[in-house]
Amino acid sequence: MTLYVSDLDGTLLNNAGKLTPRAADMLNCMTEGGTLFSYCTARGLATAGKITERLKLTAPIALMNGVFIYDPLTGEYPVRNVFGAEQAALLKRAILDNEETPMVFALLDGRERVSYIKDSENLKKHLAARKGDKRMRPLTSYSKMFEGELYYAAFINPRNKPALDKIFTHENGFARSCYIDTYDTSQTWYEVFSVSAGKAEAVLKIKELTGADELVCFGDNANDIPMFRAADRCYAVGNAIPELKELADGVIGTNESLGVPEFIQSEVFPKLSYLPPEIDGVDEERFEQSVLKALERVRSTIGTLNEKIIHHTLKCYYCDDPDQEVRIGDFYADGAGEHGIFEIQSANFGYLAKKLSQMLRVSHVTVVYPFEKKVHNYAVNAQTGEVLSATSRTENSYSKLFLELYRLKAFLTNPNLTVRIAFLEIDKKTYYKDERKIRRKGMRKEKFPDALLRETVLECPDDYRVFLPEGLPVSFTKAELQRLCRPTDASIMLSVLEFVGIVSRTGKKGNEIIWSVS
Repeated sequence: MTLYVSDLDGTLLNNAGKLTPRAADMLNCMTEGGTLFSYCTARGLATAGKITERLKLTAPIALMNGVFIYDPLTGEYPVRNVFGAEQAALLKRAILDNEETPMVFALLDGRERVSYIKDSENLKKHLAARKGDKRMRPLTSYSKMFEGELYYAAFINPRNKPALDKIFTHENGFARSCYIDTYDTSQTWYEVFSVSAGKAEAVLKIKELTGADELVCFGDNANDIPMFRAADRCYAVGNAIPELKELADGVIGTNESLGVPEFIQSEVFPKLSYLPPEIDGVDEERFEQSVLKALERVRSTIGTLNEKIIHHTLKCYYCDDPDQEVRIGDFYADGAGEHGIFEIQSANFGYLAKKLSQMLRVSHVTVVYPFEKKVHNYAVNAQTGEVLSATSRTENSYSKLFLELYRLKAFLTNPNLTVRIAFLEIDKKTYYKDERKIRRKGMRKEKFPDALLRETVLECPDDYRVFLPEGLPVSFTKAELQRLCRPTDASIMLSVLEFVGIVSRTGKKGNEIIWSVS
């Protein structure tokens, strides 16, 4: 089994240092299907855990450049690499002799604490972004800086790097990492930790703990070089430094374009050969025959699932053998053949998630969604069959459709998934006891498909552009979109379009977010 390990800042996280919902959903979709994913970062659990709290991790993670390995399932630290007494004494000497003002990490009274000299000029920018961090321990002198169990020191723009290099050597029991900050290039980080730690050692330990037989790593900066050298395969994101790209087996998409989750998805769900159904536009004759077949099935009660007539009509229309149900892993598909797997789903797309996790690994899957575009409502006397009233309506809102797509959003960019929206004209009959049309529990209702009006096929992100209303400017607010797409709910629409990459947030106008068409 392959273990995928990613750096966080500049690699898995975007330029704002955030894990996007789309990235989290894609990774969760894969880990829930059995994919091993972890990360290795210079961050501690307090900051890394908060940023990645959406991830449903099953593999251990490496923190503080491998000083700690943390198991998210048990909440335990199977690996802890702290300084011994000799390393602690050398660290103290290096700081005092060179009048350095680093952040010193220690376990103090069972808590993780970060000690530093208050008002240190080189730490101001970093600390400004750490307001409210309960680990921080500002001091007025060095006297208490070295208390507790020391395990890490971070120097920002050190004053005397050559002198530090002479002390923090492997022979003295240290490992060190020096690199330019991912978000602020005016800051150079010089990090010191135990020689038994390090990103290389950490990822190899995680590989051992998970029992993986292949290690694939992703990174962007110089501190990822040891991890790359330890990996079986390594890939630099498009925004990585040149040195890392030269060392890598390949260069993938940038951190802003979801390079890591997109690459893992391409390996976990490789694009499979697939022959689309040979239906050019709406085949009215085929649909009429499908309705007749569906009626025969319902009347003869053939089949084990006693499906609704609309559901089975669409099975007959899209599937070569609608009476054959195929088992794929732990689930049954509505249909399967040379056109891939078909699933007819009128609601609750969330129920498809576990099915798709298995099915998309072995075949192209088409999810067909019946959209009731034109509905003729009939109130019928159950005693006489007389039509008491008749009304018609046309559905112009896509809110329900987008809600279903949102429930399935982790799969929407999967290369092996197609969503076909079948716009239907249907008759809807409600049977009443008499002409008074009194509503009672258990009133019989029927839906009958009259016609397939048209289809919309969603196979790649660009296909979602069909939902952008005419006249929408390149940059817009949610309120402006709502005016153009009414009665569709613009909020849920934006959530889906942002996920597939059709729109993105590009700024703010007062309290409103500015969206732009990608």
